[in-house]
Formats: sequence, C-alpha cells, structure tokens
Amino acid sequence: MDRKSFLTTIGFGVMGFVGSIFGSIGFNSKKSNELCAPSDPSSSTNFGIVTTPSVSDNYQNSIGAAGSLRGTNTYGSMAHPPFFIKEDYTERFYFPPNFSNSKNRTKDFNLNLFPLSVNIAHNVNYQAWTFDGIVPGPILRANLGDKLRIHVKNSSPDPHSLHFHGTHDPMEDGWEPIPAFGERTYNIEAGPIGLHPYHCHVPPLMVHTAKGLYGALLVDPPIKRKPAHEFVLTFSGWDTKGQGKNDFYTWNGIAGIYDRYPMKVPVGERVRFYIQNMMEREPVMTFHLHAQTFDIIRSLGSIVPDGHSDVVTIGQTERVVIEFVLKKKGRYMFHPHQTHMAENGGMGWIVAV
Repeated sequence: MDRKSFLTTIGFGVMGFVGSIFGSIGFNSKKSNELCAPSDPSSSTNFGIVTTPSVSDNYQNSIGAAGSLRGTNTYGSMAHPPFFIKEDYTERFYFPPNFSNSKNRTKDFNLNLFPLSVNIAHNVNYQAWTFDGIVPGPILRANLGDKLRIHVKNSSPDPHSLHFHGTHDPMEDGWEPIPAFGERTYNIEAGPIGLHPYHCHVPPLMVHTAKGLYGALLVDPPIKRKPAHEFVLTFSGWDTKGQGKNDFYTWNGIAGIYDRYPMKVPVGERVRFYIQNMMEREPVMTFHLHAQTFDIIRSLGSIVPDGHSDVVTIGQTERVVIEFVLKKKGRYMFHPHQTHMAENGGMGWIVAV
C-alpha cells in the first residue's frame, strides 16, 4: 500500500467510526396489530436504532473489490449494506418495552409468495423467493392459544408451501405443495410460547429455504415477560456464486446492517434478543456478545433462564432467547464466532446510551 492509499484508508476508517457514534436517531410508526411494528415517533422512548450520516462522495469512492469498503471497519469485515438501505429498514425487527399485542383471540395473516431480486450487500443482488417481497418474511406475533388463520397466495411459477415449527394439527403441517399460482389457508393454534420459524417445505428443501422463504412466529406467554427492548434476529447464509457454499452472511437479510446501523438501547434497561438460525449449507453458528454476559432461555414454553454465558451455539432452525442489561455506556460488539461469518456480514453493534 502506498502512502496515499494508507492515509485514505485511515481517514475513511475514522469517518465511519465517528459517524456511527454521533449519528442522529431515526424512528417512525407504521404499525399493525399483529406484525412487528416500531413505537410512535412522538414517544419519549425512541430507542432501537442509531443512525449514521448520509454517505459522502469520498466514502462512496472508498469501495474496494467485491463490494468491500476499505477502511470502514477496523475489524476487517468485507461485506456491507447497499448504500440505499437506511436505518428504517431495521424498524420491523424491534419491539419497544411498551409493546402490546392484539388481544383478538383469532388473528388473520396474509402472505404473498413471489420471486424477487433482493439486495443483500453492496453491489450484491440475489434472485430470491420471498414472503411479501422481503427476506426474512414478516414477523407474526400472537398470544399463546390464539387461533391463527394464515392465507398464503403463491404468486410464483413454482410450487411452494408454508410450514410452521411448534405444535399444531398435522393436517396443517405445510409439507404439501401449494401449486403454482394457487392459494391455501392454514389454521393453527399458537404455541408453545417462544420463537418459531416458518419456511417453505417443498423439496429440495435446502434450495427453497436458502433462497429466502423463511420468517418468524413469536408466541407470547399469558403472563407477560418483563419489559424489555426486544429484537428478533434471523441469521442466514447466501450462496451468491452458485458454488454450493455460503459467501455472504446476514442478520435480518442484509450483510452488516447492524454494523452500519447499530441497535440503540438505554443503559440499565433490559434487552431481549429472539434469535433463530435459518442458514443452510453449514450446520451451526454461534452468537457472541462482547463485554457482557446474558441469560439463555432455550426451552420452548418457558420464560425461566436455563443457562448463562457470553456465547451460545445454535444449530439449523434452532432458536434461543437471550436477556441482558448493559450497565455502562459504550459500543458492544456481537457476531458469530465462526470468523468467516463475522467477516462476511455477520458482525454488528449495540450502543448503550
């Protein structure tokens, strides 16, 4: 590296670091009763997202090979979000402490399934199959015992289906294909409490899941959990080169989304992560939080912690709930402890303020 390139790299690294700390806060409200929604913008508790300044021409010019950004991440990440993805992308994955789910005992959801080219990283488009045009699909949230009617429209030339993890009538299990341009309504009872992935179950299953057909159903207990800043995190791998192996990794569908737009939470308040691993082609990933340990709730149907650590291992389609309190202001890194996953999109930050 010559002297000019070295100084350029250092300069942009400082710009990215300073910008991520002193960015403005953004949040708005586009809420339904059942889908994940942010808090009211007029609320005084406006947490969940911290922004960075708009991208400058110099920052744009720091793009390196394969979409990397030279010097913008001191930990060597080589995957970053597309520049047009803004902080409001993360809103649907955050529930504020005062969130209250609909008390309707019967809840109706509609999912439209269709192919779409999605942007998973800077200069990286992927021909995905989607629920409602987004990956992961919409977060469905219900109370234990609610009757759920999920109407699925397959607006695709390929057969697909909708399979929920959890307990339900086997006639509603979702392994039977919905034919191309067909429709079906699934009727299930929400339970047990906890996080349940949903995904297409048409063979070859790896292809249908890896191309983006998955989402999350969150089932709340009859007695509410302690108030917390809640985030639903879905981890995924992407084979963008068609070589049978993952080369990008994402939290909630975008590589490096929480690197550019860290989560923002207040010091001393409870934080709860609902984490699921929907990665294909690799059997396991880990979640590691820097500078803070957390309670672990693995058992479905329970709100009582059954472990405590700073790292937890999650197999394919497994999920875990973790809870913690950040007692000091600062930036807390999180990432898989599989280094190639962290370096290629899986690293993020929580900012305690």
